[in-house]
Amino acid sequence: MATSSNMLSSIVVGLDIGTTKVCTVIARILGHECEVIGVSVVPSHGLRKGVVIDIEETARSIAASIKKAEIQAGEMVRGVYIGISGGHIEGINSRGVIAIADKNQEITEADVKRVIDAATAIVLPVDRDLIHVIPQEFIVDSHEGIRDPVGMSAHRLEAVVHIITAATTSVNNTVKAVKKAGFEAQDIVLQPLAASRAILSDEERDMGVLVLDIGGGTTDYVIFKDGSLRSTGILSLGGNHVTSDISYGLKTSLPTAEEIKKRFGCAIADFVDEGEVIEVPGVGGRAPVIESRRKLAEIIQPRLEEIFSLVYQSVEKTGLLDGLLGGVVLTGGVSLTPYIVDLASAIFGMPVRIGNPLGIGGLRDMVDSPIYSTAVGLCLYAMDNSPRLGPTDHKDEEKNINSIVERLKEWVKEFF
Repeated sequence: MATSSNMLSSIVVGLDIGTTKVCTVIARILGHECEVIGVSVVPSHGLRKGVVIDIEETARSIAASIKKAEIQAGEMVRGVYIGISGGHIEGINSRGVIAIADKNQEITEADVKRVIDAATAIVLPVDRDLIHVIPQEFIVDSHEGIRDPVGMSAHRLEAVVHIITAATTSVNNTVKAVKKAGFEAQDIVLQPLAASRAILSDEERDMGVLVLDIGGGTTDYVIFKDGSLRSTGILSLGGNHVTSDISYGLKTSLPTAEEIKKRFGCAIADFVDEGEVIEVPGVGGRAPVIESRRKLAEIIQPRLEEIFSLVYQSVEKTGLLDGLLGGVVLTGGVSLTPYIVDLASAIFGMPVRIGNPLGIGGLRDMVDSPIYSTAVGLCLYAMDNSPRLGPTDHKDEEKNINSIVERLKEWVKEFF
């Protein structure tokens, strides 16, 4: 597929390849404005817990989602910004330090790049790739918390960065699936990082905030403090586990359990009237069964409590929990569960809100839901950053993948 040359620089595509859905958002970038012009959501096949396990099936889902969005947008696209997730994602903090060689001891942009290179000089296992290197702060001599040191006088410059890596095979298989669907990978972005771009205010990033993206196969989180990313984490539990619990508890099929969860689910059993009932379709021609809606909530609540408790324990280990004055922002499809804000607030002991995409125009009413946070965030990320991967149409697919990985490793500096 090809895009008309006069529109190439202004049309971007965010592709959220999830375990249960593939979401595509096509946007037109006009200066510093992002205007949504095409949206689609289709069922996802070929992934498990956020990781591609069947390239053919994943490619078909990607192609169906993008083509549906193309029809609405009236545009044909070629390149896409891809969200990536899964239990293979790892985030660590690292430091680097350099001496300022300039005779005037003035920090230059070259010095900033050099100190970030120093902070990134860690030994990666051969099976892992560098996805993001995000500066948290700079330390100029003894002065901490500096965001932009260029032009300052100093003898010593130190950088603290957050490094995010992913399993090489997962990166390669995701890119291969996109290529097989007929599109180019322009960039690969951590999904909760992209979602954060769409749902957070600058004030929340400064105050300290935990973003919790609860998808079908995984629950991803990122922590911002003083305007910078401080920590990331992935939990291999999500909405599919809730669905599985419902299927077992109500003795029904997984598709039926998913539909019941969406229509009648509630995060807190005490908030459901004891007399309220639901009809559970029979399996294999059996008659429908009448069940209490409270019983459904009693199945859902423990699993959500488990997810929130595990995240709480993980965040507590970072030492950042007490500094989250901006509270918790929930996003992803599971965040639509009634009273989930109340449940999360009780467990985290802080304010909680649902994160819907902000700062966009065009078909904004069509993406005013947490299920679109990542795809919209990828478009906003594209508006802020130039593509990192370039063309991906080499005839030799292995050379193509190696080229992408090398270009990922070369990229070491990015700010939202």
